[in-house]
Amino acid sequence: MIEEINPAELPFLFREELRLCRVTQGTQIVLVTDLNTRPDYVAAAFAAADDLGARIFEIKISKPFHPVMIASQGGGDTLSSLPGAIHAINSADLVLVFHTALGSPWLQEGRKRGVRFLLILDGPDELKRLMSPPGLKEALTYARDLTKKTKEMHVTSAAGTDFRVKLGELDTLCQYGYADEPGVVETWGGAHFSTWPNPDGSEGTVVLSPGDAWILPYVRYFESEVRLTVEKGYIRDVAGGGSDARLMRQFFKAHQKSPDDLRPYAIAHLGWGLNPNSYLDQIALHGSTTAKIVSHTRAWPGVFLFSTGPNDQGGGTNTTPAHLDLPMFDCSVAYDGKLVIDKGEVVDPKMIVKPVDDLRIAA
Repeated sequence: MIEEINPAELPFLFREELRLCRVTQGTQIVLVTDLNTRPDYVAAAFAAADDLGARIFEIKISKPFHPVMIASQGGGDTLSSLPGAIHAINSADLVLVFHTALGSPWLQEGRKRGVRFLLILDGPDELKRLMSPPGLKEALTYARDLTKKTKEMHVTSAAGTDFRVKLGELDTLCQYGYADEPGVVETWGGAHFSTWPNPDGSEGTVVLSPGDAWILPYVRYFESEVRLTVEKGYIRDVAGGGSDARLMRQFFKAHQKSPDDLRPYAIAHLGWGLNPNSYLDQIALHGSTTAKIVSHTRAWPGVFLFSTGPNDQGGGTNTTPAHLDLPMFDCSVAYDGKLVIDKGEVVDPKMIVKPVDDLRIAA
């Protein structure tokens, strides 16, 4: 894969990111890697940590981690069976993880002990472009806290979406791109918040239109309309005559444990991104190249992220692996009747972040 940035920039990018993560003299950093982890990332992390006076070492396992899905797949099982590795992680101040480890028991254990985790999943160009701009953390924590105070979210669109969500029983989390506080789990390039609706509190119609996106588990744009009917927190009907509706129906059915298992049809996290430096056309430019789309597609300001399946990360009990992430364009969102997004544009001034035209990393 051809990258646009000069490879010599990587150590400086990592140093800037580690500074945002409050790495100073004596900070202990652990890298969790496998044989597929980019060697230039490992070298850049070591160089940056050494320059900042931190202590750093690497845990490398032989079985590859799954690059996208939860870490209970692939190498996640191997790491969980290595008590020495778990002890090292729990003793760290900051752990750099190069796969999506959100479902890992060892990550959750470390988080509860106050360990900071930073997931690094994107390519070098994306790490540079999406490095957290000034004001992003404040905008996202504001969005998170406002959402926690909200009782009802109402999502509408000209395509026919009319979707009401009751909030308050489960959690709201945000990611702003760097791990600077004890117990946080962040993603370099992350710039979104997620809230989970009350388990039976979602009702209405969600219309996915051509040009809306799949970003998990598939990476593609919708080619035909899909109309979802939601009742008491579950999708009860998937209407549409094209390949998208057919694929979605097959996905849900394949993950059912029994004919009456509704967990794959549950409404999961909802939210949007706020990083003005993200690109909206990454899928069109790069297709399913994971390193090009992981954070970009969740960072788009004002693009409503609708998802289905598990809610355990928000404190719920649904642990189904059947998870869809579906960014929807041109939606309007109201919080308790007050508009915060209007046709895909953020209108709450406290959620608007100024773009950085040229990120310069000092050598």
